[in-house]
Amino acid sequence: MRCALIGDPAEHSLSPAIHRDGYVRSGLDWRYDAITVSPADLDCFVSDCVADPQWAGLSVTAPHKEAVVAFGEPDHVTRLVGAGNTIVFHDRSPGNPPTIHNTDVPGFVRAWRARGLPAPRTAAIVGNGATARSILVALAGLHLTQAVVLARDPGRAARIVELGIALGIDTTVQPLEHHLPDVDLVASTIPAAATEPHADAWAASAQYLFDAVYHPWPTPLGAAAADHHTVLTGLDLLAGQAVDQFHLLTGGSVTFDDCHAAAAEELRRRGPSMEE
Repeated sequence: MRCALIGDPAEHSLSPAIHRDGYVRSGLDWRYDAITVSPADLDCFVSDCVADPQWAGLSVTAPHKEAVVAFGEPDHVTRLVGAGNTIVFHDRSPGNPPTIHNTDVPGFVRAWRARGLPAPRTAAIVGNGATARSILVALAGLHLTQAVVLARDPGRAARIVELGIALGIDTTVQPLEHHLPDVDLVASTIPAAATEPHADAWAASAQYLFDAVYHPWPTPLGAAAADHHTVLTGLDLLAGQAVDQFHLLTGGSVTFDDCHAAAAEELRRRGPSMEE
């Protein structure tokens, strides 16, 4: 059977290392690749996979997480976020389309709990795209009560603000340069370079930090974190989401620790400049 991570680009992904390690642990003679698929080629690529019974499913990364919702039957979390990261092809009988899943949401919760952290009550979420919306839904599951969305263009953040309000979270939007009050968590989902002018102020406002970027590390936000901070990275999210994704694609089981270790080992294998 075959699976792959699709994105544009995709070759940098650590997902092959995680899933291949899971195949070995589960005794599966499966293949997993990272394949760059442009937005223009996405429809044709997914259709070809659906038609080929060797394909079990796909992991999905930027810029396709929103577009893949249209390629099958999305689950509740995917509908809520408006974005998915997993397509499953297992049931090809007539009238049964692929299913679309979002494992980023439970993946963040899993990564948070793996650190033994208390539930955050207030948070600042930097960015307003698919990952930011997934983080907001995950935090709702951790009983977040108040969120401020920091956006480069607040006028384009209406969707995530409406989502927060629908989840029962007091949600507002501010520009990136907004002076943050103290919050439990600052979660950044934007490119590392864009955080640099604000990293020190954001780190000073929160005990817990999350940066979706994990390479190169440290990011400006990671470098601004003092010893008393607890920092989660995109590597934690990647490992957390892979647990459910592996099960959806194969029916097998992997642990958060195994996924994290496989990803970290691949970073080390690529050389010192790639290490976290």
